Amino acid sequence: MTSFIRDPALRTFPNGNQQFRRRAGSVAFTLIELLVVIAIIAILAGMLLPALSKAKEKAKGVKCMSNLRQLGLGMLIFIDENGHYPVGINGNAGSSWIWPSQLRALIGTGQNVDLFKCPSAPPQAQWKIAFGSKLPAEDGYLADEVRLAPGGKSFMSYGYNVWGAFAGIIPNQGLGVFKGDRTAGETKESAVLKPTEMIAMGDSNWDLKKKGDPDWSGFIGMYEERQWPLDLHNRRANILFCDGHVSAERRVDLAAQLVKDKADKERVGRRWNVDNTPHLDGR
Repeated sequence: MTSFIRDPALRTFPNGNQQFRRRAGSVAFTLIELLVVIAIIAILAGMLLPALSKAKEKAKGVKCMSNLRQLGLGMLIFIDENGHYPVGINGNAGSSWIWPSQLRALIGTGQNVDLFKCPSAPPQAQWKIAFGSKLPAEDGYLADEVRLAPGGKSFMSYGYNVWGAFAGIIPNQGLGVFKGDRTAGETKESAVLKPTEMIAMGDSNWDLKKKGDPDWSGFIGMYEERQWPLDLHNRRANILFCDGHVSAERRVDLAAQLVKDKADKERVGRRWNVDNTPHLDGR
């Protein structure tokens, strides 16, 4: 005959069902203990969120640099095929910005302009494709496509160095302002003395709260604060140089107006100009 030892932790109901009793010494969580646990979780979350946010911004900076590298490859191919750098504006077409459309056509992305969008910039600072211009295909634009143009309606999160350190220097010190212009037109590859040091493209100042440019955000330069590259990425701006490499730069290394030492001012000024000369006097 089999004998069973009764488990004191079990209690038997009249219908024969059994249920575990709470063992002696076991304690349930009190409301205060639960609140303490919740508070600890909240504190840990508060400690982790800034780190997660920082990691997210770093990832955006990496994506931005990748965009610029790909645009740099497109720029180098453009130079190889045309003998000069892309030029900024077609003055005969209502001052349309054509450096983005020229690169887009060469890269072959069609209506996709994701490469021209810095992920840290808001939607209102991005190139938006629209149609209805009734214009023919030209300068890389598609037929009927609305051109990027000054006037507060067109914004770009990347800007191109068209003028150099200062606007109006003759000969032009940037990569080319006006299509076909004798003094400020296309820049030949051989004209850039130090491609590894000269700025070609980078994060533009679209932010109107930071004295951004409401009309020409598709361009960068040193001559006005509205044209200084915007330091979006951990207080640095991503910059593409004429040889195709990309670097995260402090704003003090991009605008001579922010430094006092003469040698530093000259070093910064040189980075914008084809002849690798500061031209700090604007001439």
